[in-house]
Amino acid sequence: MAQSTGGKKVIKFTALKQKAAREIGKTRLIGKVQFEHEGAIMDSDSAWFFRAENRIIAFRNIKVNQGDTLFMWGDRLEYSGETRQAVVTGEEVKLQDQEMVLITDRLRLDRNTNIAYYTTKGTVTSEENTLVSEKGYYNSNTKTFSFKDSVVLRNPDYSIFTDTMHYNSESHIAYFLGPTTIISDSSKIYCENGRYYTDRDVAQFNKNAYIYDGPKYLTGDSLYYEREGDYGEAFRNVLIHDTVENYLITGDYGEYWGHNDSAYVTGEPLYTVVDEEGDSLHVHGDTLYSNTTLDSLGRKNRHLQIFYGVRFYRKDMQGKCDSLAYSSGDSTFRMYRDPIMWDDSTQITGDTIYLSTNDNKPDTLKVMGNAFMVSRADSIRYNQVKGRLMIGKFRKSELRRVYVNGNGEAVYYAKEEDGDYLGMNRSICSRILILLANSEVKRITWMGEPEGVMHPMDKIPADRKTLEGFRPRFEERPSSKADLFK
Repeated sequence: MAQSTGGKKVIKFTALKQKAAREIGKTRLIGKVQFEHEGAIMDSDSAWFFRAENRIIAFRNIKVNQGDTLFMWGDRLEYSGETRQAVVTGEEVKLQDQEMVLITDRLRLDRNTNIAYYTTKGTVTSEENTLVSEKGYYNSNTKTFSFKDSVVLRNPDYSIFTDTMHYNSESHIAYFLGPTTIISDSSKIYCENGRYYTDRDVAQFNKNAYIYDGPKYLTGDSLYYEREGDYGEAFRNVLIHDTVENYLITGDYGEYWGHNDSAYVTGEPLYTVVDEEGDSLHVHGDTLYSNTTLDSLGRKNRHLQIFYGVRFYRKDMQGKCDSLAYSSGDSTFRMYRDPIMWDDSTQITGDTIYLSTNDNKPDTLKVMGNAFMVSRADSIRYNQVKGRLMIGKFRKSELRRVYVNGNGEAVYYAKEEDGDYLGMNRSICSRILILLANSEVKRITWMGEPEGVMHPMDKIPADRKTLEGFRPRFEERPSSKADLFK
């Protein structure tokens, strides 16, 4: 055993052979060389020992053991007892502790802080995780890695690509500090700030976060995500978008379950669907719930439910009701409790209204119970039709034909070809057919034997101008998307 004699931080060494070099204070050590300095053991095949500088340069089969908790291997070692800095280089420099293994070609260990640095690309393996980055450092006290530049973490279930990441090998938590993408078989996640619990597949994202699940994606100011069950929770500026069915759901708070493609949104939720011509239908209510089921043929059917104070707007059609349901299986919107619809100058009400669509455009209307249609004849007169059941057909998104079946009644202002009024016809008939153009009643046909009378325009009794239940509500009609939130 021999040791240096200069300074307070003395390096001790043993070797099979040693000989002095021509330079004063330089010793050549050969064969099973071992150095010890303040709890660290350093082994090599050969070395130079600089006494005055309290420094060594060691070669081949390098092994550094720091308190049986941190180990390093390499081909060449430079170590200073004064600064307690170790630099290990080689084709495969390896650092290992109880949690992970790091491999690179140049590694600096600061024994004052127990931090190891690399700047020439490194690979870290820990249990099922493998991480590669251009730069990084490892703090063995806190078991924390910091990675920079082209960071890639791979796991059998997912891969993470980012620019800057911190990772704790004990807690298995990854922290993202820049643009980050997480890809798995079922989903893709993007964020610019957040954390990922790699052992539990749970994440919290706080900046520009998106969760892509096939053709759908979920975003919000803040996102919480559980990979098991494909569950996501979004806070503020929530948006769910389906690029296949071409719909959007927005709100202030939302939850999403990918395994059954369902979502719950509240806080001023809005459902928007776009047809092939680019026209949008916007539906708003207090609470929105959407889920997907499979029919007997294995086809997906999406179900939408919106509760309380529902209002909807499309440039050629508007409406209100207490609650609304939609199914993609039959492409039908179902409106309940005091539903009302407006189509330009026409108003339709009933106990329940069904609106079927084709390619996201209005196709068929069904009004059940107390069906009532009001259409402006002019600024002071209204054509009116009521009955038990009302069926309407659209053409090019415009209501063109309405059929009334059961207890039909009508008030109709007949016109000459030049537009002058002939008079007002008030009739009762079990079945009535109404033809419209440009949202105006053009003709009414009584299918059966009607009972009624035509009143000349100057001899219409005041009590015969309206049917029982007549209530024009055009002032309630939303005139824009923004009106839905008033």
